[in-house]
Amino acid sequence: MRIIKPVEITPAILTSSNVPENDYPAWTAGTYAQGDRRIYQHRIYEVLAETTTDSPTAGVGKSPPTWLDLGATNRWRMFDDKVGSLTERAGSIAVDLQPGAVINSVALFNLLGRSATVTFTDPSEGVVYQRTVSLVDAGVSNWYEWFFSPIGRQTDFVLLDLPAYGGASLSVTVENNTETAACGHLVMGRQADIGVALYGTSVGITDYSRKESDAFGNSVVIQRAFSKRAEFDVMVETPAVSAVQRLLASIRAQPVVWIGAEGYESTFLFGYYRDFQISISGPTVSDATITVEGLT
Repeated sequence: MRIIKPVEITPAILTSSNVPENDYPAWTAGTYAQGDRRIYQHRIYEVLAETTTDSPTAGVGKSPPTWLDLGATNRWRMFDDKVGSLTERAGSIAVDLQPGAVINSVALFNLLGRSATVTFTDPSEGVVYQRTVSLVDAGVSNWYEWFFSPIGRQTDFVLLDLPAYGGASLSVTVENNTETAACGHLVMGRQADIGVALYGTSVGITDYSRKESDAFGNSVVIQRAFSKRAEFDVMVETPAVSAVQRLLASIRAQPVVWIGAEGYESTFLFGYYRDFQISISGPTVSDATITVEGLT
């Protein structure tokens, strides 16, 4: 079992993107009316007051507020620490990043596409890593399903074998032919090992949809976001228990990528741990339980 500690992606790190940032006009000083929307520092704001001359960040902090923060722009949604908010573009999404630090792992969540390509380029050695991952997941067990079942798509994947180059640039492309490509969240960073995830680990989702019935028994379903969750049973080497405890303590209240087993997409989560417990059960190996809640 491993985690990836994310590198924060700032405007200086995102060197290029083929997703235009033209959701709304950019904010400039002036007078705005209720309902106007503007982009400010890569986020979208809407005017709440009848009129205002406040800047969006100043207006959000007022009581009552004069501006409302609606979230990141389309270009920046894939970096906003929310898996459910999508960066979308017809055909493909392509971004270039300059990490500015040593990284050896990449994770992508809530993808919509046919394939994703990750390229790592060193300024002196050229391309040092390139891998294309097919996102088409037939998920069939017989010929009938092969011909008649709808084609499934893999939505999350991780790459843990990037070479550790400090000055290399990272390029990521999500391709979906002529259809809309989408990416919920992109994480790059350095991985850390916790132990070995064991059989008995449980995975699931938390659904925030509303399901209600009126007095006549008529059901109303409002579909909302969901998040992954998992309870990992982990075997930890007993001499490493203290190091693992320090590692987990250092990421409290910090969203990271959790990877139970590289071959099981269901064990990939981006979120926080709610609780962990390590039982020092022997001189060689010990047992740990880590409960993780993914972000929507």
